[in-house]
Amino acid sequence: MYNLQQRANVLLSYALTALSCVLGVIALISAIKGYPAVDNNITIDNNLVRIVKRRYGPENYDYGQPKSDFARVAFDLDADFTPFFDWNTKQIFVTVIAEYETKTHNRNSIVLWDRIITRKDDAKLSLKKVSNKYALIDVSRKWTSQQANLSLHWDITPHVGILQGGRSSMSSANFILAPAEASS
Repeated sequence: MYNLQQRANVLLSYALTALSCVLGVIALISAIKGYPAVDNNITIDNNLVRIVKRRYGPENYDYGQPKSDFARVAFDLDADFTPFFDWNTKQIFVTVIAEYETKTHNRNSIVLWDRIITRKDDAKLSLKKVSNKYALIDVSRKWTSQQANLSLHWDITPHVGILQGGRSSMSSANFILAPAEASS
């Protein structure tokens, strides 16, 4: 009555339907459960904030103008992401972002540093005097005494389900981006 192809098709269809239902339940449980808050602390030494004038950024990208102001910042970071790792966590993408306001733009956000955490053993971050990995440069290419804040952001990539993220509240890592005084 049924040939081999029809029986294989029925079996494969049933297996894929069952697998889809199981993965849907896993995604729903992960979305409902959520993730706990992160204990984190970002501190910055204002003596380690330097403004330099040069053409190339820290990532050796040519910014085209010989007189761009780049900020070099060193910060300390303590954060524990171990509670985020469970049976459905694939990786956590962590970023430190500098946020400030100017007269022309109400909100400016620049990624200074990032890391991908793939194992629970590496989820406890205790970093000292980390310098920014990416260029801290304003759209105007000049700093005019802006007050900036550092905040920690994260995105959790699950094996199955939706991407979830979060951020720390505005931290106490405030610093001033003053105009450059001399070329370096």
